[in-house]
Amino acid sequence: MSLPENPRSGSRPLHGIWRLIPSPFVSELLAQAGLDFQILDCEHGVYDWASLATDIMACEGQGCAPFVRVGGANPVEVQRCLDLGAHGLVFPQLATRDDFARAAAMMDYPPAGTRGFNPAVRSLGYGGSPSPAGNRPARPWFVPIIETLTAVEQLGEILQLHRIDLVYIGSFDLSAQLGCAGNLADPKVVALIESILAQCQRAGKAVALISLSPASTRTLTARGVQVLVHGVESACFRQAVTAMLPQPAQRS
Repeated sequence: MSLPENPRSGSRPLHGIWRLIPSPFVSELLAQAGLDFQILDCEHGVYDWASLATDIMACEGQGCAPFVRVGGANPVEVQRCLDLGAHGLVFPQLATRDDFARAAAMMDYPPAGTRGFNPAVRSLGYGGSPSPAGNRPARPWFVPIIETLTAVEQLGEILQLHRIDLVYIGSFDLSAQLGCAGNLADPKVVALIESILAQCQRAGKAVALISLSPASTRTLTARGVQVLVHGVESACFRQAVTAMLPQPAQRS
């Protein structure tokens, strides 16, 4: 499946997952299960360049879009991920409007941006074609995370950046900054996420949010969220195995 050039142009919500564990077999399995995209996590995951490239290829081979969460706004890391063929990059730890603008510039070649150009890289067909190959979008998605209170304070200015394709609301990091780490049901977290979502929708920006249950997915899609991220694969695997086993009292 090819993703739309912009998530707002799709006819249905898009579904994906965070990835911490490098494995082309896991990439293939999750793609075959029906996910639209996978976010290969270079901030919290254990990817190196070789395993990242392999998982990008495995996702593409199954028609599932590989995104990469970079470790930060490092221009060399950003360039390498794009050269490997990432369909989009997710940026953590951005605070000010200038932080977001600098990250956005790393996504594009001059004169629009600051990305270095080499026609022989994988994303450009190893020199065989000047155009992106396969089901890759012509322009990789720029997906900044709103996960700092400073970014929330400057959100109106940030959302004016044309290059933003999708805003990911970092619920867990925001909950930690609000003093209730991990409690997404806390009224302070709920109110803040609702405020961010409303501002993004007024600005015409698509939003991604984590969804950890079918009920949450129904609520979020009814609220107009276009992109759902269904947790982290490591936690999903653990939960699935735990559910298969007898409870501790039943084992003794």
